Amino acid sequence: MIPAAYSTTPEPDDGDRDEPIVLSGRLFGRGQTGIILAHMRPADQTSWFQFATDVAATGGYTVLTFDFRGFGDSSGEKEFNRVDTDLEAAFKYMQDELGIRKVFLVGASMGGTASLLVAARKDVAGVVSISSPAVYLDIDALAVVSSIKAPKLFITSEDDVPAQRSQEQFWEQARDPKEQEIFEGDGHGTDLFGTPAGARLRARLLDFLTNH
Repeated sequence: MIPAAYSTTPEPDDGDRDEPIVLSGRLFGRGQTGIILAHMRPADQTSWFQFATDVAATGGYTVLTFDFRGFGDSSGEKEFNRVDTDLEAAFKYMQDELGIRKVFLVGASMGGTASLLVAARKDVAGVVSISSPAVYLDIDALAVVSSIKAPKLFITSEDDVPAQRSQEQFWEQARDPKEQEIFEGDGHGTDLFGTPAGARLRARLLDFLTNH
C-alpha cells in the first residue's frame, strides 16, 4: 500500500481532508533498476501485469504497478486531475521505501500524461508515453515536455487519431534524447498488447529500458 497526499497543489475544495489516499500496488522482481507502470482509463493496474511479469523475469528490474485513486483497491474517489499526484507518490515509495534510485516511468493514455508531468519534476532514468493525451482535463503535459531532460519514448497507433495528434505535438516540443514508434491499427494504450503489434511493442519497450 502506498500513501498519497490529496494533492501536491491543494485546492479550496480539499477542506479538512488531511488523511492520505492509500494506493494499492504490486511489486514484480527484485532488480536494481525500477520501473513504474501507470495504467489508462478505464483499466486498472492488472492491465500491466503480463508485461510486468515479462520484465521482472529478465532479472534486472523491480517493477511497480498501482491503481490510481478510486480504481481497483485504492481508496478515494476517481480524481483524474490528480493522477500525477498519485504517480509521484509511487515514485517516492520506490525511492524512499525500496531504496531504488534509478527509476523509469511508463504510462498508458492518462498514465502516460501523468508520467510526463512527473518526469518534468523528478530525476527519472527515462519516460515512456503510450497513446497519451497532450492535455488531460487539467493535466497539461505539452506545457512541460520540453523541460524533460531524461530519454523519452513516444508510442502510438497510426489510426488512433487523437493520440497520434498529441504525439506529433510532443515530438515537436520535446528535446533530445527522444524516440518514437508508430504502430499500425488503432490500438490504444495497453490494448496495443492484444493487437498484432503486441510482440513488437514489448520488444520496443524492453529495448528502450535496456539501452538507457
